Order: sequence, then C-alpha cells, then structure tokens
Amino acid sequence: MELTQEILLPVLLAAIVANTVILLLVVVAARVNRREKIVGPAATRSALQGSLMSTSYIDRSGPSPWSGNGESAGATDDAAADGDGDGDPMDAYDVEGQGATASAEAEAAVGADPDHDDAEFDLEPGAEPEADTGAEPEADTEPVAESLGIDPLTGLLDHGAFTRLVAAEDLRVQRYHRPATVVIFELGGLDRLIDRLGAEAADRVIPALSDTMRRLARDVDHVARLAPGRFGVLLPETDEISAINYVERVRRACELWLESGAIALSLAVGWAGTDGDPTLIETQRLATERMYVELRREGRRATDLQPG
Repeated sequence: MELTQEILLPVLLAAIVANTVILLLVVVAARVNRREKIVGPAATRSALQGSLMSTSYIDRSGPSPWSGNGESAGATDDAAADGDGDGDPMDAYDVEGQGATASAEAEAAVGADPDHDDAEFDLEPGAEPEADTGAEPEADTEPVAESLGIDPLTGLLDHGAFTRLVAAEDLRVQRYHRPATVVIFELGGLDRLIDRLGAEAADRVIPALSDTMRRLARDVDHVARLAPGRFGVLLPETDEISAINYVERVRRACELWLESGAIALSLAVGWAGTDGDPTLIETQRLATERMYVELRREGRRATDLQPG
C-alpha cells in the first residue's frame, strides 16, 4: 500500500489529538494528587483539634478539692455540656480550661506551702465550706463621721481635721512662701437663742449658716465647724485683701436673716493672712483675737440698743 498525502494527514491529526488528550489527563491527575496531599493534613489537623476540644483535662475520678462531696465537678460537667445556653460550642471548652487552670494553681499553692493545713478541705459528707465574705471583724470604733473628721450636724470639717489642714498648709507656705488666709466666724447671741427657744432652734440656724459659708467658698477652700457657734475657713493662695471679698459676701448673705429672727443674732468675723512669716498657726490665733474684738463690740452695741 502506497502512503500518500491523503492517508498521512488524518493519521498525523489523530496522533496530535491523542497526545493532547493524554497530556491533559496527566495534568489533571497531577493536580488531583497535589490537592489530596494538601487536604489530607488539614483534615488530620481538624480531626485532632476536634479531639482536643472534646477532651477534658480535669481528673474527675475523685472529688474536687473545693467541695466536700464532689458536687463542683458534676456542676462543671453540666455547664460544659450546656455551653452556658448561649449556643457557642467554645463555651464548654473554655469552662473546662478555666477549671483545669484553677485546679492546677490551687494544687501548686497548696504544695508550695509546707505549713498548709488540709483540715479545711476534710469536710464531712454533705457539708459545704463557709463562704468568705471578706468582711472585717466587727470592732468597737467611733462613729464614721467623727473618724473622718466630719461634723455630724453641718457636714463640715471638725476642729481636729481643720487643725491638721492648717498644719499641712503651713508647711507649704513656709516652703514656697505662697499666701494663705484664715477666717474665723463666731455667731453672736447663740446662747440667748438656746436659752429662750431651745437647742432645736440652734440646730436649724447652724446648718443654714454653714451652708452659706460653704456655698460661697471655692473648691480649694476648707470650711470647718470649730465650736457650737464658731467656724473656721482656710483660704489657700489668698492674701488678706483678697479674703475681704469672701468675708463680705458671707456677711451680706447672713446678716439680714440673722437679725430678722425672734432673737437677733450677729456674725463676728476676724481674719489674718501670711506668706510664711508668721506661721499659719500664729495667723489663726491672730484671726481669732480679731474676731473676739468684733464680738465684744457687737455685744456692746446690742446692749446699748436695748430699752432702758
């Protein structure tokens, strides 16, 4: 048989098509093998993670050291199985992991202390450990207001707290030579008010007066009740001239209603300032002396106004 062009051309085309098909099959087979090699380890890791997540690292063969009858371990199992009811499958794993960590830390702490007494864990069946509320043992102490240096009637600082503040401010004044002023108020006529109307009337006047002093003071100022009718005000960063503004505001706010009552009352004021010399403690003493001078003057004026 003679090979002609009409016979060779179809044979060559068939051979080319066959080779192409074979090449495509080889490429596809190679890709399938490669994918199987990649997916295989991933599936293995996923299976391993699922196994780890479903495995508890808490030894439940014995009772929990934190309960007397092993109820805590059963409660942990139920919580892990329910997943805390929020539908998150990781909750059970988190609960178990936290329980394992807490148990390991507790066992390590017990083992590290040679003097630890295990008697507190040896509870009778059905007994429960006492809850530690963290409350301090009750002790006979003074009232809270007094221990904090607060006057219970007015809510102002008391005499002791004011004395400590003056001493602390005096150290600052002595070091930096910054001005500070002490103002002393005395409610004149308080004894007459108590004698005629009783202590209840004074208990209404004193808080009203103290509220006015505190309201007109700055946030950095300190107002205190030093005695039944005496008040002290510490004005940091304030000289005597600037302190007059505060004193006059208190006078204007109080004088009208103090004099308009059934028993006329007056407000005597003394103030003194320093920038380091003299000391702030001596300044308070000077302010008190000036207050007494005004108090005596107001007393003489009230006596002169009385009908003969």
